[in-house]
Parts: sequence; C-alpha cells; structure tokens
Amino acid sequence: MDKKALIAIVICGVVMLLYYPFILPLFSPKKPEPIIEETEEQVIPQKQADIKTSAESKLSTTKPTQTLQPQVEIPLREVVIENELLRTVWTNEGAALKSIMLKQFKDTEAKNTLELIKNAEIEYRPLAIENILQKSKFHKQRYKIVEQSENKIVFTTQLDEGINLVKTVDISPGKYNINMDIVLENNTDSEFALSYSIIASSMITHEGVPSTDMAAVTGVDMGNKKIKLVHIAPKEFPSKNESVGIIWTGSTNKYFSTILKPKSSDWVASITAQAFDILGTLSNEKADSGDFMVTLQTNKLQISPHNALTHSYTYFLGPKKEEVLKQYENLDALLSYGWLTSISKVLLAFLNAVYRAVPNYGVSIIILTIIIKAILFPLTRKSQMSMFRMQQLQPMINQLKEKYKHDKQRMGKEQMLLFKKYGVNPMSGCLPMLLQLPVFFALFRTLQLSFEMRQAPFMFWVNDLSMPDTLLHFPFSIPFIGNTLNILPLIMTGASFFQMKVTPKAPATDPQARTQQKMMSFMPFMFAFILYHMPSGLTVYWTTSTIFSIIESLVIRKTLNKLKAK
Repeated sequence: MDKKALIAIVICGVVMLLYYPFILPLFSPKKPEPIIEETEEQVIPQKQADIKTSAESKLSTTKPTQTLQPQVEIPLREVVIENELLRTVWTNEGAALKSIMLKQFKDTEAKNTLELIKNAEIEYRPLAIENILQKSKFHKQRYKIVEQSENKIVFTTQLDEGINLVKTVDISPGKYNINMDIVLENNTDSEFALSYSIIASSMITHEGVPSTDMAAVTGVDMGNKKIKLVHIAPKEFPSKNESVGIIWTGSTNKYFSTILKPKSSDWVASITAQAFDILGTLSNEKADSGDFMVTLQTNKLQISPHNALTHSYTYFLGPKKEEVLKQYENLDALLSYGWLTSISKVLLAFLNAVYRAVPNYGVSIIILTIIIKAILFPLTRKSQMSMFRMQQLQPMINQLKEKYKHDKQRMGKEQMLLFKKYGVNPMSGCLPMLLQLPVFFALFRTLQLSFEMRQAPFMFWVNDLSMPDTLLHFPFSIPFIGNTLNILPLIMTGASFFQMKVTPKAPATDPQARTQQKMMSFMPFMFAFILYHMPSGLTVYWTTSTIFSIIESLVIRKTLNKLKAK
C-alpha cells in the first residue's frame, strides 16, 4: 500500500469517528420534546409548546401526532333534585340519572324506600346520550353544570368547534316524571347534520319473575287513537324496532315502569333493547338475569347556521296504576291484561270502589266473589236442576239405547225428543262454568298484575295479596311444592272435595262417562298445585267461590229433595 492510500484511509477513519458526535448535529434539527397525550388524569402543560424555538420548528420535517385540545379536566359531580314523590340523583358524567327513589313505596321486602334503578356500578345510565357525531363512549363525557336548584339542573358540553349541547332537566311538583330538553346549538356558518342515541332505560329494579314480569316496552301509534303495546321479553333480546309512529319506549317490571316519551314521534328512527351480562357490560345474548338497556335512536337532523334545535322529552318513572298513568297521554296502554283487558279493568274498577268504602282488598275480593256468584246463581240452579232431571230420565234413556242400539241416528233423534218433552237441556250443565271462565281468567290477570295488590294486607298471616300466603318455611323441599307452607290452597282443596260431594252429577251409565267422572275427582288436586304458588288474592277468590258454591249446592239439594218427595 502506498503512502497516499494510507493517508486517505487515516483521514476517512478520523472523519467517521467525528461525524456522529460533532459534525452531524451541526446540520440536523434538534429532536422535538416528547408530547404527553391528555388522559382523564393529566392534561398537556401549555408551557411545553414554548420550549421549541421558531428556528427549530422550521427545521422540523415531521409533523407530530394530532392530540386532543388542551383543556382543564371537569371534576365528577353529583346533584340531587326532588319533589314529594321522587328523589333523583344525577351525575355530570353523561348528564345521566344515577338513582331514582320512589318515596311513597317500599322495596320488595317492604323494608327500605324503593330504588327504581338497580343499584349497580355500570357505565350506561338512563338519559345519557350514548352516541353522537360518531363519538364513542360519549355517555362518559363529563358535562359542565351551569345551573342548579332544588328541582332543576342545566348541563352543557361542546361537541365540536362551534357545536354545543345543552341538557336541561327539571321535576314538577306532585308528578312521577322528569321534563328534559336537549338543545343542539350550531354556532358555525354552515349547516350541520347529526343524529344521536339516548338511553331510555337501564337496569330497572327486579319485581316479579324476570322472564315473565320484566320487559322492554314500546308504544306505537296505530291511528284512530289506538296504541299498540310492543312487549319484548328478556328471552327475545337483542331486539330492534324500526316501526313508524313510535311514541314512547322504556322498561317495565311487574309493577313499575321507566318510560321515555318524546314530544314528537317524527324524530324517532328506532328502538334497541340489549342485555347486560353478569359483569354489567353489554351482551348480544338473552337477558336471562333481567338486566338490560333500551336505547332510542333519532333520525338524521339538520341544523341551520347560527341556529338551535330543541328536543323535549317526558321521562315517566313510577307505578303502573291507572290513576297515575292517565295523567300522561297514551301511557295507560301499559295496563295490559291480555285478551280480557276490558273485563279486567271493570273488575279492578269495582275492587277500587269497594276498597274506598272498606279499605281492605281481601274483603273487596270476597264481596266481588259474592256478587259474581249471585249474578250466576239462576244459571247454576238451572244447571243442577237439569242434572237432576237427567237422573230421572236415565231409565228411559237406557230403554232408547237398548231399543235403537243398531240405529245410532234414530236413537239420537228419539233422545232429543225425550229431552224436549221433559224440558231438559243437556248443555245447560256446562253453561255456568263457561260463563265463569272469562271472569276467572280476567280476575286471575287482574289479581296477578294489578298494582293495587302489591303489598296489600288481608288478615292474619296473609300480608301481601300479590304473593303466596306463606305461613312458614320448611328446612327441606317437597317436590312440586317447595319449602313453603301455604294455607289457602289447602283450604281451597278441602272445600273443592266437599263441593264435589254435594253437587248433583249426571248419571254415568257407560264406562267412558265413569272414567270422566273419576278424572274430575282429581281436579281439586290439580288446582291445588296450580294455585299453590299463585298470588294469595287469587286463592282468596277461588276459596270464597268454592265455599259459596257449596252453600248454593246445599240450597239446590234441598229443593231437589222436595221434588223427589213429590
């Protein structure tokens, strides 16, 4: 290697050694300071931007990652507004309802004031706007509270540059509802389009059996003042309703509802019901536990420049009592007793009328039973008299069967002539039972679902007509019965057997008829099992009805004995 090559190698080595620590920094921009992204716990300090010099900014060739605008964190707050019926607790996280206490009612154990929203730490709370302008987790947005009083709160937050949201809630004296206005302000120079979803109900407290007594409910205007109640049971979740004419939606348990009612149905696009899992997070499964959320989605809304759009809502949270629901337009549709609703409402009106005179619903049920039995007594008497005449005609009927045993058509014709001659109607024995069935089913639904039966005492050990009349609990369980001793179903069963003994029966002259009578003898046992865990109000009705049927049968038997003597 010659001398020139050796010198070149040495110079290159020296340059390489000095390049990174000394030469490169002279021609490269300084590395920008790290940017700390804003979180819920910390905000970017404003002074950090002043550290860089203007020269360094010009040399920078890369654009830093976009972050949220620096702002002072809004502290979490809770506010209480109330009237004589309601106590509501609000949080500024989502401007949502955190608690609803119904001051006039006790919980299912009749110990504490009823809290209508299930006490659970969940993020999806009623009346929070869940989604707007594609902002996820908006229900966790913290609002500023700009005004508050004993019965009013005003929340506000910024959606975008020049787009503000103002939510005002207030409670009127003596009402089971919250008034809510949502105002969307467009302070920009261009038209703005948006939609939003609002949580109509969430985690309503359990009352009754979740699978049958709890549901998401929606009222749909069908025209001609007819409101269709859409009832979605937990087993049908998740569910979406996009019907035209939705006028309200929410949740219901056996005796209470939380219902969001917009001032106009025009801006409602759809209703969604979704279950919570055991951890309180949204699930696409059935709501087996009875915990769920109902959400109202609006249509696309246009807001002109420097203008505001206002949506007004009524939020009902109270008992499903007719006198209460009638104060709110179309909410009485919540009182549905099935296909016999009209009869149920008549029976309930009578029970309430008697209760005003005798303040005991158990006594009201007994009086109603006596009146029903008195109205049906002429038919009952005719039925039993018909059975007695059938017994008298039995020898002649047997002769006809023997005479026309090879001609069934002629035998039936002669038998009908015999019935006509002696004034006997074979169907009259079934008529009283057929007339009682609609009343029984209507009263069954009335006593099972009516709010008036909730925690209504009767006498002695019967302290809640909406529940079985449990006298004591066993330390063991009996098949089909459980571990409770309910007295009224046992009294009813004994009375039913005695009734069968004193009631006249049509003669069973063939094996099939005798088999039917034997099967009927097991009916008291069947009713005992059916009614054993039913509301005690229903058992009071059935027991009273059975006892008065026995009295009727004894009176009719006396009349029949006089006829036999003749």
